[in-house]
Amino acid sequence: MRARVATRREDERREESDCEPPTHLFMITASMRRAAVQALVVIALAGCGGNHATRAPAPSTAPASASPTPTLTSLSDRAACAELETKIRLVSQLVSGSVELMTQSLHPKELARRAGYTRRNLLYAASVLERLPVPRPLAASRRGFVAGLRRFAADFGRAKASVARGDIAAASQQLADRAALAQIASAAQRIDRACGV
Repeated sequence: MRARVATRREDERREESDCEPPTHLFMITASMRRAAVQALVVIALAGCGGNHATRAPAPSTAPASASPTPTLTSLSDRAACAELETKIRLVSQLVSGSVELMTQSLHPKELARRAGYTRRNLLYAASVLERLPVPRPLAASRRGFVAGLRRFAADFGRAKASVARGDIAAASQQLADRAALAQIASAAQRIDRACGV
């Protein structure tokens, strides 16, 4: 019995010595943190009903009815807006949790696995939003939001492969897809305007 315990401890020590030193572990999270936090902020703002707190309304000389996206007022449209906004908030929470968990990864294997989970969560969220019935004026914005989520999911897939190869710098760059994040944020703002949020 003691021999098995001693062997198990030796195996655990060998596994620990195969891991990268703690200094490098923090470098992994530091290099990934900026892109992950940027994604987190954009998607969190999309889920919170937009950037109304950060942006002052611009004075307008045009009449309110000249807005490019119609404000939805019918009872069924308002209900659909409420459901879409709720789903977007849930997507925001899902992605925020996934990205936060990723930034806490200590080893490249763990980081690659979590990048894969985040990719899967983004694809799931896109699928749910895509199936959600929305009023016609919101269809294009919803498609843009879903396309942005899928594009961002693909970035996480590429980042997972890069981390698995040991290329942390490439993974960090792959997660800094400003175009995908801008697409998500823009679609969320259009949905917010149409829904009167």
